[in-house]
Parts: sequence; C-alpha cells; structure tokens
Amino acid sequence: MFIDSHSHTKHFSGDARMNISDLISGALSASLKAVVITEHYDDDYPHKIDTPMTCDIESYYESFQQWLTQSPPSLELRFGIEMGYQSGLVNRYNNIVQNYPFDSVIMSSHLIYGIDPYLFRDCYDLGPKELYSKYISDLVEIASGNCNFDILGHYDYISRYAPYKDCKMYYDICPDEFDTLFRAMINSEKSLEINTRSISKLRSQGHDNPMPDDRILLRYKELGGTIISLGSDAHSPDGLGQYFNETRKFLKQLGFDILTSYKNRKPQMTVL
Repeated sequence: MFIDSHSHTKHFSGDARMNISDLISGALSASLKAVVITEHYDDDYPHKIDTPMTCDIESYYESFQQWLTQSPPSLELRFGIEMGYQSGLVNRYNNIVQNYPFDSVIMSSHLIYGIDPYLFRDCYDLGPKELYSKYISDLVEIASGNCNFDILGHYDYISRYAPYKDCKMYYDICPDEFDTLFRAMINSEKSLEINTRSISKLRSQGHDNPMPDDRILLRYKELGGTIISLGSDAHSPDGLGQYFNETRKFLKQLGFDILTSYKNRKPQMTVL
C-alpha cells in the first residue's frame, strides 16, 4: 500500500476541486495507506489572480484536527504543506515551519524569471535548453540553501506547460545542472519527488514514454541518491495515487528499493 505525499483540497488550496470527503473516498478507492495533505502556500505570488495562493495556516491546522475524526482507521491523514519558493521568503517560511507540527514540508518552484509558466507562456520561446537549465539551477538554490523542508517538489514542473513537440525533461538537456542539484540534495538529505501528475500530463499528450527520463533517476542513484517520495499532486479525487503502481515498477527496474514519506518531519521508509 502506498503513501501519497502530495495532495490538495479546495478548503485551503484555491485551485483544488475536492473537499476532504472526496479526498478520503478517493484515497480509499486507490487503496492508499496514507495521504499527506499539502495545501499551497505561495507567499508574495507575483500575479493578481482570483485564486488565493496562500492559506490561513492556523485555520488549516484546526480543520485538519477535525478531518482526522472523519478518516477511517485504514487511512492515515498527515499534515503537510507545499511552499512556493522565492529567495526572499526563506526566513518567513522557516518561521512558519517551526511554529506548526507539520508531518511533511514540500518546497517547490512555481516561478521562472519571476513568472508562473502556467499563466504566462512566453518564457517557452527561449527553448528547452535554456529554460530547463534555468529551472534546474533555481532548484539548486533551494536544495543548497537554508530552507527547512523535506521534499523537493516536481523537478519537472517547467516542462508541464511547454508547447514543444516533445516537452519531456531529459537529463541530457542540462546534465551539469542536474548533477549539481543532486549533489546538493544528497548533501542536505532532501527527498526527490516523483510527481505523477507530470506522468499524467505526458500520457494525455500521447507521449511514447510518459515515465520520467530514466537517465535522470539513474544519475541521481549513481551519485548516491536514495531518497525518493511519490506524490500525485492530486487536486481531484481521481488523481490520488495515480500511476503509483507503474512508477513503483519503473523505480524497481532502475534499482531503487525504498520509498520515503515523512511523519513528524522524520523519514518513514517503505520497501518497494
């Protein structure tokens, strides 16, 4: 049974489409052992949009205590958060993390050159080499800095909205940047997230091989990386645990044998 380390509800993530009852039902349908709810917290989001990009964490925490009473014994809910990185927010984020009993903290980058590529796609005119290299370099800053987090979220976020014929992220596009990122992550003992929402996106585009580029994972392993977390990034119940079985087989074929989730900010190992 899997643990889904990345999910959102519409109670506190403005772009999500499921309430807590939907999440519980979806998780049970997917036979998940546990779900980490990781509501969005993108402070100082640069764009004026109707969707809130932060949440009232005190209200979220109070609601989470109630949600625990709604979940059956067969499903464990964990209290998490996904923070949208910007360099000037590190101290603010660290204070939040220190003041709430999170089980798991994801640090993600939703911006490149100060804009969200989900909303504004002009950045893709730069081409995959320059754009993907820049994005991975931004992740290096997260992994090598003073952020207090557990999981580095969706390393391939920038590729999701790319208009290229083949938008998939490959190791060979920016090998030096990937190597620097992996060394920083290994040194700081951070987990690499396999975000299966990216698999879903590639599959919807009819990609011949929607799984992550195996060279990315093999290089991570070659450099000594062992900590991997699975997250669906589900915003609706049908996304929970999506493609987890396929990803498990994929990782085993590459020689990985452990998945890592977090509880009380401590790693919990599950054998593949």
